[in-house]
Amino acid sequence: MVQNFKFSNQPFNMGSKYRNQLVYIFAIPLFFMVFSIFYTPFDIMEFYSGAQGKEFSFHIIMLSCISLGTLAISRTMLHFVLKATEMGWFQYIGWCLGEVLGITFFFALYTVLIKADGQNYFQHFSYCLKYSYLELVFIYIPMTLSRAVTLKNGMLEARQQQADGSLVRFHDEHQRLRLTIAPSSLLYVKAESNYLKICYMEAEKVREFMLRASMKSLETPAFAQCLVRCQRSYFVNPEHVTVLRKDRDGFMFAEMNIPNTPPVPVSKQYFDHLSERL
Repeated sequence: MVQNFKFSNQPFNMGSKYRNQLVYIFAIPLFFMVFSIFYTPFDIMEFYSGAQGKEFSFHIIMLSCISLGTLAISRTMLHFVLKATEMGWFQYIGWCLGEVLGITFFFALYTVLIKADGQNYFQHFSYCLKYSYLELVFIYIPMTLSRAVTLKNGMLEARQQQADGSLVRFHDEHQRLRLTIAPSSLLYVKAESNYLKICYMEAEKVREFMLRASMKSLETPAFAQCLVRCQRSYFVNPEHVTVLRKDRDGFMFAEMNIPNTPPVPVSKQYFDHLSERL
């Protein structure tokens, strides 16, 4: 089941795995702790230093643990809510704001317990609110925007695939789309170390494109429509093979119908399968 919420009528993929929520549970408290210790916003060091005889860093670690615990509860609840129903963009933003308010509530409660400065809970709450919302500005917004950009790219690629359903798509080792080719333009693919050399026709000229990917990535139904494995390091498009021949040393090659294109080697293991596709 895909978890998503919508903004401007566009789905936003949250992912269905709980580990997606774990990123928020651990990244946000870690950022708060590091940012507070190194940048000390809003005089936080002076405010907490010496409280109950403890060092400033001790209180920041405690506040970070409070943040982690609050987020663990909130994100676990969110995980099950998203499994049960669809959440809108504004609902999700409201949930994030509620998380920060919840963190602030416990921050202020902790502060009241450790400081004897005569201020009441609500006075401490207003102070804690200032630096707890740093998490919203510097973590929630970038993480949400990052997911939105990823979604946008995925939507554009999906639309392109829908509009050009016949194109062959090559993705790199990180699953990023790097090249799209019409099946009739593809000549062959050769493995070179950790790269694939893709040979194809463009504007009546033979072109080459180096892609960091494995030969195994070509062993899919999408590539099987236009490529046939002919040797351990080669896939060839049988549409461009004119004849299979054997040289005087007994090595077999596939002659291509494109001028000045070198023949592609063919091994005995793949000879019969390739010949059936010609």
